[in-house]
Formats: sequence, structure tokens, C-alpha cells
Amino acid sequence: MVTGVQYWDKTARGYDEGIDHIFGNNLRQIILGRLQKEEPLGRTVEFGCGTGFFTPVLAQLSTSVSATDISEKMLDLTREKIKGLFPIEVLHANCEKTSFPSASFDTAFLGLVFQFANGPVTIAEMHRILKPGGNLILAVPTTEGLTLPDKLRGVMRQYRTFGRLRAPGTILYTRQSLTPVIVQGGFKILDIEHLVDPTHAGGFSGLYVRAEKI
Repeated sequence: MVTGVQYWDKTARGYDEGIDHIFGNNLRQIILGRLQKEEPLGRTVEFGCGTGFFTPVLAQLSTSVSATDISEKMLDLTREKIKGLFPIEVLHANCEKTSFPSASFDTAFLGLVFQFANGPVTIAEMHRILKPGGNLILAVPTTEGLTLPDKLRGVMRQYRTFGRLRAPGTILYTRQSLTPVIVQGGFKILDIEHLVDPTHAGGFSGLYVRAEKI
């Protein structure tokens, strides 16, 4: 059986092109544009940094960034992207259980990774490592609102691109199913935005969540 780490190591080099094809639109760019509108984030930790797609923007918004992933090959790509540009700490970490001290960060950002993790366990760990009043930002892809044929086309794009019907551990969230996971983990939801690409009907959309540790 292919583990999550093996899967992400294998897909690292083709990830950027592949994930955009699977989503069927410009969802990542739309999420990036929304992230750029955030207020200063303070000391930030990023989980699932992947190829470093969101990392440079986080660096511009933060006093410091710890960019993490479970895949060393993904981390190598992030290091390539930020080399000579930003003083970012790039390290191996799993969002479900980290070695960071409690109350270490002002902001935790999980961009397109939460759907692969154990939700309640991950939220509990974010609550532990964030300072009181700390920010939790999630960007979670969703098929909410899609027709069954659109969903099936997304599954087939996934299979043709990365050889599996779903990435290991995938959970498809909706606003209704995601909300209690966050609230029960000790966070107050400040906002959930449904980000869509109106130019590509039938593609994935995203839930952009901002929450505060209470």
C-alpha cells in the first residue's frame, strides 16, 4: 500500500501542473489572491507547503515563517522556490503531531492539505501550538455544489494525473461538515468564504476559513 509520504514524494515534481488539472480551474490562484489580502500574520507556521506555492506570500505577511510538509521531495521544491528570497525555516513536520512548543505561533496556515489529515486531531494540534487568540487559516477544496457528472470528471482527472482515484486519506468537506470540526476543537470561526472560479464551470471550489483560538 502506498503511504501518504510515498504518494507525495512521487507526485512532487508534477504536482503544480497536475493539481490545477485535477481542480479543473484556477482555484489555487484564487486562494492565493485571497491570502494576499490578509492582515499581518505575525509568526506563522505553514503545513503542507508542498512546492512552496503559498509560502512567498506568507513570508511577505509574516514576521517569520516555518514552512513544513511530510514529503522531503516537496520540501526540496519549496527550498528551490525561496532560495535567496526569504529567510524561511523549511522543515519536516506532520500537522497531526508536531514537535513545536505550545503557544509558539500567531498564525497557522493549512493550504490545500487539511482534507488529507485527521481533522479533529489536526485542529487539536493547531489549538496547542497557537498563542491565545491566534489565527487559523484553512483553504480546503470542495465539490460542494457540483453535479454528479462534474464530480466524476474530477475523480477521473485525479486518476489520469496521479494514478489513484483519490490521494491517501482524502476527506471531501462541505461547509456543513467542516464547521463542527473547527468549533469543537476550540476555535471561533470568524468567516468562511466559498471561493469559486466563474470562468471554469464544473471545477472544484474552495472553502477559505478564518478562525480564532479561544
